[in-house]
This record gives sequence, structure tokens and C-alpha cells, in this order.
Amino acid sequence: MRLKYLRGILCLAVVALAAGFSPARAGEKLPFLGEINADNINLRLDATTNAEAIATLSKGERVDVIGEFYGWYKVRLPKNVPVYIKKSLVDCIHYAGEAAAETPLKQRCSSAKILKDRVNIRSQPSASSGIVGIVDKNVIVNVAVDAGSWYGIEPTQNSFGWVYKKFITKAVILPSPAPLSQDKITNPEEQEGDSVLIGIVQPYGRVFMRPATHKLVSVDDRVFLLKGNRSSLNALNQHKVKVTGKMLNSVKGEYPVIEVKKIEVVN
Repeated sequence: MRLKYLRGILCLAVVALAAGFSPARAGEKLPFLGEINADNINLRLDATTNAEAIATLSKGERVDVIGEFYGWYKVRLPKNVPVYIKKSLVDCIHYAGEAAAETPLKQRCSSAKILKDRVNIRSQPSASSGIVGIVDKNVIVNVAVDAGSWYGIEPTQNSFGWVYKKFITKAVILPSPAPLSQDKITNPEEQEGDSVLIGIVQPYGRVFMRPATHKLVSVDDRVFLLKGNRSSLNALNQHKVKVTGKMLNSVKGEYPVIEVKKIEVVN
């Protein structure tokens, strides 16, 4: 009788443990837009209070929540959180003030291309610091600061951290724009609903109240406006690229607008 009772307790424990490891509770939809509900909230490297604090988030700040583990949410790093990449693993393709008379050695790199696959993005400019993301060859990253043998960069789409669940309030569910039938490419790293386009980057001539600074002429001669980092797009003028992004509602009579999440050079 005692053995049967112990077996019952063990079964219940196994069921509870399995439920605890579920990536999200039943009925909970991911991803979603979350809002920080208190001040000075730590964004950590892992789902534990002992993990390194990558940054501090403020009340009202919004984050994309893409996963859940026990009492923690996995969030995409906000663009203002500094992360780092080894200089030897990238090639600078654009310098700030490139048109000026100064030599490139005295200029600040503003955009760089990744030279290898599966390059680590770290929380600090050190090979021993925590890994917050991984980026592949030919992806373009925006450089914020020069840190010796490292560049401080804007977090890529695949850079993540963790926030204790009680400090995030659910906001609006992230929309899933209709994909482009001819250009959709399946990739496990891309968010469901993202559109993927291949084409040539060109400046967008219209200036007054323009929705974007550049356009993409696709391989089948369709035109899309690109909404993204201007320096990176300037550096890629007349280059063939693969763009991953979210389709936005276009103004009547305008070309479709893509909010750029990732852009890669196509050889």
C-alpha cells in the first residue's frame, strides 16, 4: 500500500515538472508585445537572478516577448542595449562622414558585414563575457561605438535576454502580416509572418514626407520601400541583398513598405 502511494506521488511530481518546463502556459500566445511595469528592472543574460544584468529597463518601455521559462520571459534585446562583436570577424563597409576629407582610419565605422557563420554577439567587449546572440555570414550590423578590438553594435534580431515575468504586462499581440507568395523563404530563425525579398538597394528619390529613404527592386522588378537604418542602407546602395522584415500598411498609391529586421549581402 505504501509503495503504491509513493508511486502515485512520483507520477504527480513528474507531471508537475513537465508542466513547469512547458515553453508557455496553455492558451498563451507567443510572441507578444510586452510593457515593463516598474522602474529599474534588470534584463538578464539567463532566466535566473544570479545571471549577469545586461541592461536596466524603465517603466513603460516595450519589449518583444518571444519565449517563457518558469517565471521568466525571453525578450528580444531593445535597440538601445549595447552588445559587442569582435572586430576581426567583421568588415567595415561604411564610415560615418565618409564623404569628408578625413581618411578612413580616422573615421568611425557605422556599418559592418559579418565575415563568418555563427559569430557570437556578447554582452561585454570580452571573449569571456556572456553570449546574447549569434549572427551569420553577410548580415549587416549597425556599429555604435569603437571599443578597441571590439565593436559595440545595435542588437540583431536574434539577440535575447530574460526578464522576470511579474515585471512585464502583456500589451498588444504582435501582428502577422501576410507573406509575399513569390518571395517567402522558410528559415527557422525568421519570425512567422516575416517577408523575405532579394533585390538591389537603391536610393528613394522622393523627399517630402517620404515613408522610407531607400527602395528595393526585386528580382522580378517589383519595387518595395525599405524602412531601416539609413547609414546601413546607404552603404548597400546598388548592392544585391536579401532583406527580412515586416510588411507595413502602405499609403494608397505607394509602393509596399518593408520594416527591415535583417539585411544580408548576396554574392
